[in-house]
Amino acid sequence: MDSRVALLSFALALAAASARADDPQAEQTIIYTGEATSILGRSVRDPGGNAIGRVVDVLVDETGQPRAAVIDIGGFMGVGNRRIAVAWRAMHFQPVAEHGQILLEMSADQLKSVPEYRRPASLPAPPVTVAVPPPK
Repeated sequence: MDSRVALLSFALALAAASARADDPQAEQTIIYTGEATSILGRSVRDPGGNAIGRVVDVLVDETGQPRAAVIDIGGFMGVGNRRIAVAWRAMHFQPVAEHGQILLEMSADQLKSVPEYRRPASLPAPPVTVAVPPPK
């Protein structure tokens, strides 16, 4: 019954938002049902379940689609760590029942060879090298 109420509430909010779509001052209400969550700061694990870092940024293309995640890896208490960019498709988002973990299809050893990500200082941004998992 709860999911039907949430779905009905979402449908009503969507209908109200579309009715005001031509009004630039209109607000949109999104009802959180537990299906979407933030990923910044979340732990990333390798295929063996070992923690390898945390997501610190998401890189999107000109259409707003995610293409890569920037992960802060290694180090201890901020010392010796580095940031790398990995292809979005290399990450697998686990259900909340599994603590919402993010699994990366690359081992810690594979990630050691990935060049460090440096945020572009100018726009348009230069190309970024991202780590891609090996073919299966």
